[in-house]
Amino acid sequence: MAYPLNDVLADPVAAADHLLHADVVYGVEQASGRTGHGGTSLLELTLRPLPPLEREGYPRERVRIVIRPNHTVHAFPLGSPHRAFKHRNPPPLRDLCLQYPHDDAALRWLPHDGLEPLVTLVHRHLMYEEAWRRTHTWPAEDAPHGEPSHGTHPLRTVEARQEARRWFR
Repeated sequence: MAYPLNDVLADPVAAADHLLHADVVYGVEQASGRTGHGGTSLLELTLRPLPPLEREGYPRERVRIVIRPNHTVHAFPLGSPHRAFKHRNPPPLRDLCLQYPHDDAALRWLPHDGLEPLVTLVHRHLMYEEAWRRTHTWPAEDAPHGEPSHGTHPLRTVEARQEARRWFR
């Protein structure tokens, strides 16, 4: 069972310790947690790339994950003010654009999925950003920015449609 967000909000230090020592999320090298303004939890992580990507020189990534009491989340890359990011929200937040909020629930992280899938989503996103910087190609189906003319953005690849059916909620 995933680590619940309410537990992260109650004790972000314990949540960071869980990520660092429970061996449930790949690549967490450093983790710290603290409570911020209004009961917000802040986790700061250092994430190691997957071994094949590490051999290609992908960097360790530092990120701050902010979890608000209403379970909205934001992820901010740290120590990278001049690196380009393809999927980052506009100012003032400049957090990572992790998913399109109106996509099918099967294709999104939801708060009840818990902490580990959230950290995995953030980690994967940071690796995709580095791949994009190197190749100018997003390494998975690339969701467009902005609102579609109606409904949700269409799934363009067979693989994405299969995953949507596989993980139907």
